[in-house]
Amino acid sequence: MALQGEEIRRRLREFAAAWGGYAGTERSEAQTFLNGLLECYGSDRRAEGARFEERTADGFMDLFWPGVCIIEMKRPSEARRLHEHRDQMLRYWQSSGTPALPAPRYVVLSAFHRFEVWEPGAVYTEPRATFDLVELPDHLDALLFLAGRRPVFVHDQTEVTREAVALVTDVYRLLRERRAADRDVLRDFVLQSVWALFAEDLAMLPSYLFTRVLDGLLADPARSSRDDLGQLFAYLNEPRDRPSEGIFAGTPYANGSLFARPARVHLEREELELLRQACESSWRRVEPAIFGALLQGALGRERQWALGAHYTAEADILKIVLPTIVEPWRERIASCRTVADVQEAQDALMRYVVLDPACGSGNFLYVAYRELRRIEAELRRRARDMRRSAGLREQETLAVYFPLTNIRGIELDPFAVQLARVSSLSTSSTSRSGCCPWWISPGSAAATRSSWSGRGRTRSSATRRTTGRSSYAANSVTSTSSGCGASSKSA
Repeated sequence: MALQGEEIRRRLREFAAAWGGYAGTERSEAQTFLNGLLECYGSDRRAEGARFEERTADGFMDLFWPGVCIIEMKRPSEARRLHEHRDQMLRYWQSSGTPALPAPRYVVLSAFHRFEVWEPGAVYTEPRATFDLVELPDHLDALLFLAGRRPVFVHDQTEVTREAVALVTDVYRLLRERRAADRDVLRDFVLQSVWALFAEDLAMLPSYLFTRVLDGLLADPARSSRDDLGQLFAYLNEPRDRPSEGIFAGTPYANGSLFARPARVHLEREELELLRQACESSWRRVEPAIFGALLQGALGRERQWALGAHYTAEADILKIVLPTIVEPWRERIASCRTVADVQEAQDALMRYVVLDPACGSGNFLYVAYRELRRIEAELRRRARDMRRSAGLREQETLAVYFPLTNIRGIELDPFAVQLARVSSLSTSSTSRSGCCPWWISPGSAAATRSSWSGRGRTRSSATRRTTGRSSYAANSVTSTSSGCGASSKSA
């Protein structure tokens, strides 16, 4: 019988207490540790077919669970140096797949007192979750694959997202209370500032430019954000020459409409300090699937909503995305028998378009894009494994990725359109393509029905979507609308 969450949590508390003082070697107790960890999730290692010391071309994996996960152990003294062992762990994962059985989806790197949980096919550059042994009971969802269930990695991101939105909306509230500018100007200012916060963490603004401007304003009360931040936003709006020296040297051109009206607003010291505090948030970890809806709820109506009260949970979005987009593609990947089959599927994926005719702030589009990038990674692994099995030379990693412009939305609310464009920035770190990598059109679905299939529009809520299944992953367009059925068509 599958264990419930509270029983798993209780077992993990006992497990963490039992191993909290361990200071021995990896070799002497790793297998005992891993057997105990699996038992906490109700899994019997031997019955499940998970094996210790599985050989790969690059060495021995401490635990290999075919189709599920790889676990690589290090001695407790390496707990704060796990990052030094990531290359080895990723090499094991890369060499573990075969044409018949792809590499496991999840990898755990652990030093008894510290865990990193990876999903290399989806996010190759950083772990999906990190936590200490003592925190394991509170992070049980990150290892749910040990119980045969889909893990959840959103806890930390959700908290970071809420904190970031709270800081930004506090600035907006103070500006509104003292009527610092018209409402539309203030909303433009918030969106332009949020773009800059994302762009700094994605290295799209040089040398933390937005933060440095704020530091200068705080250091010199005689200066005004109306001039300094207003000038930054003006440079982002125009492809004109920048100063060769000074703080604005190297400011990029943000190709899009977000900065068409550079917001020039004077901030008082308290407002500057709040915005500077927002710079300290890890904007890379902000979850776009909920960020846009949270901010829209706070700024998008005359009467502000309670923060976090009005957004569609990712679990509800996945109820649409999984059956209409992900599962058909996984079926197609499973049906590939030759390298040519995989290449044909890759070509089809590059032509695959997702449209939400009532996209709101873009949370559905973000989740769809993220899942399609995972499908792309699965296809690349499948191609690599098949070429290796056939004795063919492995291709170099392709520079072409699933096109951001294949993610499309239509929305009536102009503010939501701009917010969706800002939220989409977090998907564009590989492209460095500017302000709006998604194709988001202001207006109604009816206005574009000659090009796209849609069935109407109601308020955004994935819980009211009926999940029709895409006829096959080869279809080049999947259209799904808030409050209406999901459908697909071939271009």
